[in-house]
Amino acid sequence: MSALRKEAFEYEYGYETLEQPKKKVSIKTKKKNKIFVDSFKNSAKIGATFVLGILLVYNYATITDKQMELSSLNEQIAELNNDLDKYNISLESIKNTNKIEEVAKSYLGMNYPTRKQTVFLDFAYAGSGVTEEESNVPTKDNMLYGFIDKVIGFIQ
Repeated sequence: MSALRKEAFEYEYGYETLEQPKKKVSIKTKKKNKIFVDSFKNSAKIGATFVLGILLVYNYATITDKQMELSSLNEQIAELNNDLDKYNISLESIKNTNKIEEVAKSYLGMNYPTRKQTVFLDFAYAGSGVTEEESNVPTKDNMLYGFIDKVIGFIQ
């Protein structure tokens, strides 16, 4: 050994000094509380994410349902417009005066009025002197016109 270097010798005398470190209970409880709080936070985050996902899916389902209703209403509108066009076309064919005349003559047996069926009204004041009985009396001229009207009606 050198003089510069002094070595320390420790001798054991058969007993030990028991210096046990003190347990810090508060640290363990803080660690346990921290683990519990962290796990609770993680569970809350997972739960919130799950709820938001469910709400998102529900909103998409609602939007899809409304779009399907809208498309079915558009189809109904198109179908009703087609029906309206068909009815307008058939109405135009019915409004045709030639068609009305043809139906009146063929199905209903209607013809133009003859001279006998024509009634002339006199709107003159009481001084005209012609009564209804005198105007309805057939004459030879009226019978000739009536015969001609019947022949023309038969030909048409």
